[in-house]
Amino acid sequence: MIPQQFNQQQLLAMLAWQVEMGADEAVLDTPADEPAGSSPADVISGARPQAKTATTMADGLPATASDHPPSQKTLDHLTSLADLAAALEQLEACPLKHTASAMCFADGNAGARLMIIGEVPGRDEDRLGVPFVGAAGQFLDRMMASIGLDRSGVYLTNFLPWRPPGNRTPTAEETDMLLPFLFRHVQLANPELVLVLGGAPAKVILNKGDNILKLRGRWHDIDYGDGIMRPTMASLHPSYLTRSPAQKRLAFDDWLGLYRRLATPAPTTLA
Repeated sequence: MIPQQFNQQQLLAMLAWQVEMGADEAVLDTPADEPAGSSPADVISGARPQAKTATTMADGLPATASDHPPSQKTLDHLTSLADLAAALEQLEACPLKHTASAMCFADGNAGARLMIIGEVPGRDEDRLGVPFVGAAGQFLDRMMASIGLDRSGVYLTNFLPWRPPGNRTPTAEETDMLLPFLFRHVQLANPELVLVLGGAPAKVILNKGDNILKLRGRWHDIDYGDGIMRPTMASLHPSYLTRSPAQKRLAFDDWLGLYRRLATPAPTTLA
């Protein structure tokens, strides 16, 4: 039975997204019980339990971040998202700051259970200073609507806050300079779950050299520098899906997994 918390508009959005993803049967790949309790839209905005602090493994994968974890001590004085945004605005040493039109810091609800990290800003993001706008943003909105979410129930940011000139790949030096700010961003937003969209951020955050098609769809417990293990999953970026529509079924599977994770509240105590 479909959760009663979804309204007609949300149900239509779910159906449209499933059709777009290539779903042609009203069954899952494997039998699964419907998640009990509230829908993700309700659960995601509720009080969050304390996250795990022990080093664990998810899906058989080691809980690890980068081989060169960011120096968090230098950013510990940034105790709010406003402090973090102000520090980035003053980061004159980063060449990307001087070539971009605007900084893309965040959008959505900073208190949400789910944080979504995308690729570097594109042309529309650079112009407006908001993550996930334009065609890719509209696609993401449909993906979120398919599981009963919208921007008021998630927190969105980019892998790096500025668009590289000519949409080139960021250099290793640029990534190393800005990665501590991203990790501090996750710490301050303090989500329960993190969804990483795109190959570039997935490789760095998951510390894996595989391409996104191999990285996607599995949960990893990641320490973003504060000792808290946050379940993190990589998936396909909306802009990639517009270029490679044959991969939409894979994204649909990932979002079903995210739905199940969000629909089941985390335990309030650790075993």
